Amino acid sequence: MENRRSDLKAKVEAERRQKKAEPMWFYDEIDEQWHNFRRDSRQIEKEYSELRVELRDAETALRTNPGDEYYQGRVKYLRKRLGDLERQAPWISAEVPVEVLLWGVPHG
Repeated sequence: MENRRSDLKAKVEAERRQKKAEPMWFYDEIDEQWHNFRRDSRQIEKEYSELRVELRDAETALRTNPGDEYYQGRVKYLRKRLGDLERQAPWISAEVPVEVLLWGVPHG
């Protein structure tokens, strides 16, 4: 029984040493994938930012003229567009930036 326990312990320790010695697979070719993601997401981020500014301005104008139907419709449309973008790219409105999730300090 003692021999079996020591064999298992040695096996676990060997696996841990091997995992520590292996390079992190996550960082192998991430630069190209990250650049592709950033290139593809840049247009969505730009549109999202522009919509947020337009919504802010429309809400400000609506506060000064609460009965204006044009601004009511504009605010409703812009909120819908922002919701659509957030469903299309959920990372855009996440509380934690994608960079922190990918390269932040691991938990534990």
